[in-house]
Amino acid sequence: MKLTGFFALTEREVSRFLRVWQQTIIPPMITSILFILIFGYSLGSKISAVAGVSYIGFIIPGLLMMGVIMSAYSNTSSSLYISKFQGQVQEYLVAPLSYWQIIFALTIAGVLRAILVGAGILAVSLLFTSITVHSYAMLLFFIVMVSLLFSFAGIATALWAGNFDQMNIFATFLITPLTYLGGVFYSISMLPSFWGTVVRFNPILYMVDGFRYGFIGITDVPLWHSVLLVLILTVFFFVLCVWMFKKGYKLRT
Repeated sequence: MKLTGFFALTEREVSRFLRVWQQTIIPPMITSILFILIFGYSLGSKISAVAGVSYIGFIIPGLLMMGVIMSAYSNTSSSLYISKFQGQVQEYLVAPLSYWQIIFALTIAGVLRAILVGAGILAVSLLFTSITVHSYAMLLFFIVMVSLLFSFAGIATALWAGNFDQMNIFATFLITPLTYLGGVFYSISMLPSFWGTVVRFNPILYMVDGFRYGFIGITDVPLWHSVLLVLILTVFFFVLCVWMFKKGYKLRT
């Protein structure tokens, strides 16, 4: 019975974003095209190469990771918050499902959406430049783990948020700025030493840098730092989600 409920909830979450694929899958692809045209061609014409690759080839892994982060986060946060706002989340709590099953049902949909968006951005990027892969293992690790991380973060945000304004706080004032400042459009070796030190405190830098290593085989920070940070943050947010569900944080009155 528990597995039936788990699969049913997973199917519901997946079908929810697939029904509106024009809003969930296509926009990140269009955004990436605009970034490639604006930055890749206009700014890229002034930059001969970064880390031994063309500027377009350098920013594409960052654009792909940016799409993955925002898709995974927005999928779980919007789905769970709307369910909470409409009172549907109470059905999850009384169903024969454990808390981790509820979390993973929501998360699987977030990860799937993130991977579909990433694949779409990659396909679009091939129209502008050729892409090489240095390590398939690192690509798989970072796209899956970062998708899990931000899916868990989206769940935690939805449980914490008391209104739509609070829902937008993290995406608008934290995730988006950190993503744009996370080495998507530049190498930290291009920055003055002071700002190069400051940007190292941005966790998204390590996700982008590790994912970029999977493509071009070059990193700005040690690869094991990126792997370890992603693992720690993923476990932390998963434990946080389980704790919030068990506590009934802003769920039970």
